[in-house]
Amino acid sequence: MMAAELGLRLRHGMVMVADGAIGTGLLANGASVHDLPLLPLQSPDSVFQLHLSYLEAGSQILETHTFQANASKLASLGLGADIFSLNRRATQIARHARDTHGEEAYIVGSLGPLATPVDPPWGTGTAYTDAVSMYQEAVSGLLAGGVDGFIVETMSDALTVQAAVEAIRRESSLPIIVTFAFSPMGTTLFGLSPEEAMDFVAALPGGPPDLVGANCGSGPAPLLDAILRMAPKAREQGIGLAAYPNAGEPTRRGDRIHYPASAEYVGNIAPALKSAGCVVIGGCCGTTPDHIRSISHALSSTATPEIEPWSTVTLHEGPSHETHENSAAPASLSDLFGKHFIISVELDPPRGVTVTRTLEAARRVHAAGADLINIGDSPMARVRMSSLATARLLQEQTGLQTIMHFTTRDRNLMGLQSDLLGAHALGIRNVLCLTGDPPGLGDYAHATAVYDLDSIGLVRVLKSFNQGQDALGQPIGASTHFVMGVGINPNSEDVKLEIERLRAKMDAGAHFLMSQPVYDPTILYRFFDQVPDITGIPLLLGVMPLVSYRQALYLHNEVPGIDIPSVILEQLAGSSEAAKVGMELALDLINQLGSLVAGVYLVPSYNRVDNLVPLIEYVRRTFDSAACAHP
Repeated sequence: MMAAELGLRLRHGMVMVADGAIGTGLLANGASVHDLPLLPLQSPDSVFQLHLSYLEAGSQILETHTFQANASKLASLGLGADIFSLNRRATQIARHARDTHGEEAYIVGSLGPLATPVDPPWGTGTAYTDAVSMYQEAVSGLLAGGVDGFIVETMSDALTVQAAVEAIRRESSLPIIVTFAFSPMGTTLFGLSPEEAMDFVAALPGGPPDLVGANCGSGPAPLLDAILRMAPKAREQGIGLAAYPNAGEPTRRGDRIHYPASAEYVGNIAPALKSAGCVVIGGCCGTTPDHIRSISHALSSTATPEIEPWSTVTLHEGPSHETHENSAAPASLSDLFGKHFIISVELDPPRGVTVTRTLEAARRVHAAGADLINIGDSPMARVRMSSLATARLLQEQTGLQTIMHFTTRDRNLMGLQSDLLGAHALGIRNVLCLTGDPPGLGDYAHATAVYDLDSIGLVRVLKSFNQGQDALGQPIGASTHFVMGVGINPNSEDVKLEIERLRAKMDAGAHFLMSQPVYDPTILYRFFDQVPDITGIPLLLGVMPLVSYRQALYLHNEVPGIDIPSVILEQLAGSSEAAKVGMELALDLINQLGSLVAGVYLVPSYNRVDNLVPLIEYVRRTFDSAACAHP
C-alpha cells in the first residue's frame, strides 16, 4: 500500500522532503569509518535513532543505511557480511523508526556504486552481468525488509545505473529514483553531463525511472546548476527530478570532518530546486536534521529566491601599461619586495591542453599593471594542466613572473623533489608551498593521496635546495634560488592552530605569505595583534571581488577558509548592482589594508579577468603615487 502511494505521489509531482546524510551523522555520533557499512547488524539502535531524528525534522522519505551494502563495495573495504541479511535488517530498522514516529513516511532502499565501474572502455572493471547479480542480491534483501521504493544514488557511469535498474526491475515494480553526482565542472567522474544523463535514463530498457536527479557533488550551488541543466529534458520526457545537495566542500578539523554550508543556506536553495521541478528534496554528505528542518520550513513558504545573473562593472579609466612579449622578468619575487606595491592575479591552469585563454587573461592583467600570475596546482583536487607547465608557458610567452602553487598531495618525496629541480631549471623561482585538498573532494575520489610531507616539510625541502642539498642532505651540485611562500587563513575558526602552523612555516624558512581572501579588515587586524612578528615577512593579501549575492552565499557556505560578514551579505542581497557593490568593497578593503601588506593577489571569478582590469589600474596608480609621495 505504501509503495503504491509513493509511486502515485512521485508521478503526480507532489513535493516531499527526504532525509539527510546517514553516514556523516553516524560518524558524528561516534561510529568508526571501518564499521560504518555494518552498523545495521552491529549497532542497530544508532541507525534507528538517526532515522528517527530525521523524521522528527520533517522527512517524509527515509533512505536505508545500505549505500555500501553490496558485495563489491564491502570486499573492497575488507569487510564481509551476508548481503541479503544486511539489507533486510537495514530496512527493518528504518521501518521501525517510521512506526515509532507514527506519521506517514516512505522507505526507499539505497543502492550506491560498486567498487569499480561497469564494463569501462579503458580497462578492468565489473562485468555487467556480475553487476546485475550483485545488485539483485541487495535488492532481494531490501524487498524482504519491506521497502516502498529504491534510490540508485551517487552514480557516475551509465552502465552501473543500467545494471542497478535492471536488478530492481527483475525483482519488483516499485518506484525508482536515480541520482548522479556532478562536479562543479558539470560532469560526473566518468564524463556524463546532466543532459547526457537525462538522455541515457530516458532510453533505459523498460522506460525511465520515476525520478532522476543529482546528489552529493561539491555543494548546493553546483547541484542546483546541474538540476537546472537537467530540467528542460526532464520536462520534455515527463520525468520528475530529485535533489540531495551536500553541505559544501568538507575540511578536516583535527580528527573530524567539517562541512561549511549552514542549515539556513541549504534551506534557502530548496525553493529554487522546487521551482526547477524537483519532487523530492533532501540532503547528502554533511547535512543534518537541522538542514532537513530548514528545507522543510523553506518549502512550506511561498517565497522563492531570485538568482542574480553575472554582471560586469567598470571603474573610471586609468593609464594602461604596455606589455612586451618575452620581456625580461626579474629573477624572482624577492626583487619586488619593498620596491613597489605588488599585484598578482590568480589564474587556474586550463582543464585541457590548450592554454590560449589563460595566456590571453595573463596578457590583459599584465597590460593593466599586474606584476605576477599565481597558478593553482589542480585546485580543489580537480584535474588541470600542471602548475609547473602552465607557469613555464606563461613566463616564456608573456614575460610575467609566476608564483607556482605546489602541493604535497600528488607526489612522493622523490617525485616532488624531481619536479621542483626541473622547475628551477626552467626558470621558475617563486613557489607557494601547500599541502593540498584531499582527492576525495574532487573529480577522482578514488585517487590515492601521498602526503609524504605537508606544506611545512615542503618549505624545508626548498630551503635545503637553496643550501645545495636534497631532503636527505645529499649535494645537488649547485644551490637553487627559490623564494618560498606559504598560505595563511586569518578567517580560521581555530586561530590558535593557524598561528602555530604559521610559526612553524616561518621557522622552516618561508619568505612570504599569501592569505585566504579576506572581506572584513578587522579579521586581519586581530590576526596581526596575535602574531606581531608577522609584520617582518611580506604578505600578499587575498582579494576576491564579489559579483553577486549568489556567489557570496556560495563562497561563505561552501568554500573552506572563506568567511563573508553578514553585513556584506545583506548589502549584496539588497542591491540591484551587486557587482558594483562587490568592487567597491574590494577597493575599500585594499585602501584600508594596503599600508599593512606588501601587495595583493586578486582572484577573479571563474578566471574572468575583465572586472579586475580597472581594479588593477586603480591600485597600481594609487599605490605607486603614494610611494612617489613618500619615498
